[in-house]
Amino acid sequence: MAFLRPIFMRSEARGLLTIIFFFWAFFLLASSCQGSASVKIGALLDLSGPLSVQGTAAYKAIRYAVEDINLQGGIMGRPIEIIVFDTMSDPTKLLEGASRLEAEGVMAFLGPTAPKNCLILRRYAENHHIPLVLIAGSSPILTFSGIKTKWTFSVTLNFASELKALFSLFQKRGYESIGVLVQTGDFYRELFLWIRGYAPEYGLSISCAEGFNLNREDISRKLSWLNRCDPDVGLIWANSKAKEPVFETLDRVDLPLGLAHTLFPQDMAYDANATAKLVFVAIPRVLAPAGLKKNLSFVARNFLARFDKDFPSMTFGSKLCAVQAWDGICVIAHAMRSFKVNGRRSLRNALESGVRAYYGVTGTFHFDKRDHSGLDPSSLLLLRFFGNHWSWVR
Repeated sequence: MAFLRPIFMRSEARGLLTIIFFFWAFFLLASSCQGSASVKIGALLDLSGPLSVQGTAAYKAIRYAVEDINLQGGIMGRPIEIIVFDTMSDPTKLLEGASRLEAEGVMAFLGPTAPKNCLILRRYAENHHIPLVLIAGSSPILTFSGIKTKWTFSVTLNFASELKALFSLFQKRGYESIGVLVQTGDFYRELFLWIRGYAPEYGLSISCAEGFNLNREDISRKLSWLNRCDPDVGLIWANSKAKEPVFETLDRVDLPLGLAHTLFPQDMAYDANATAKLVFVAIPRVLAPAGLKKNLSFVARNFLARFDKDFPSMTFGSKLCAVQAWDGICVIAHAMRSFKVNGRRSLRNALESGVRAYYGVTGTFHFDKRDHSGLDPSSLLLLRFFGNHWSWVR
């Protein structure tokens, strides 16, 4: 029987090796499945309701961007999965959607498309420690301003970058005094403070500043007052509802004017002869009128190629929503590729530390611990309206 023992030992060893092999194979399979598990991102968009056009444009842009990202291997081999919730522009629905998406285990939030809901979603993200990339609203997201900000980032055309681009232009043209007209309201009271804070950095003194209401008579009166104030240049800031009454009454003022992008009249019929003023605006290059889309980045050209013939027919507001939504998902992917991300906290850290030069469709972004917007003002396109047409500022 002694000769049988070695044979038994060899058989026992084979059995043990077989068991080890199966455990090893199972581990590899499990690891492979885990590695290919999708990265879930929650999108809170207005797919119905009063802002459904903008929400649909944002959703289309996100879908196109995700297709491109996943075709390039996703995030370290893991595909991105977008889970969409229709908020209908309703704050209650927004919070319901945020709660559902959090329960789904999303890595981050993307949204909203209704600017009025930005603060609500910011507070939810900050309280629940979920990274949020805003794709609407124009407030700069600075960590020392407003509500406590650690988890919220933004890829929107914020007014800080816009003001800096215009003020830099005013400085180059030798303007020294500025007159300001701002639409009344809580947001615009805050904007006054920013204008007063930035102007001295560019050698500008504020000759006069006044608020106005959204009616033609008041706008006309305030433009006449701005003319009498006689600064070197005027600045008008308001939401898109003021677009038509502003352009209808521009004959009240003889000054060169800087306008907020929300007043850019690209999708509005107006009498160019009656508004042949010297007007300046700072916008993303991809939103320039036909014939002025020059020096576009590869990302911007790819964006336009994906939308193809649909993009020119969209309103300016819908275009901006689409542009910012594309950048929102791409910024998340960019951050995750830059760092080893294994959870929400590490994604937050990656967004803050790993986005040093993201060349997007809206412009170039540089996030840091102080500035969670980081849109580079120099990446915006400065246009001027004079002689009945728009042109580049040389």
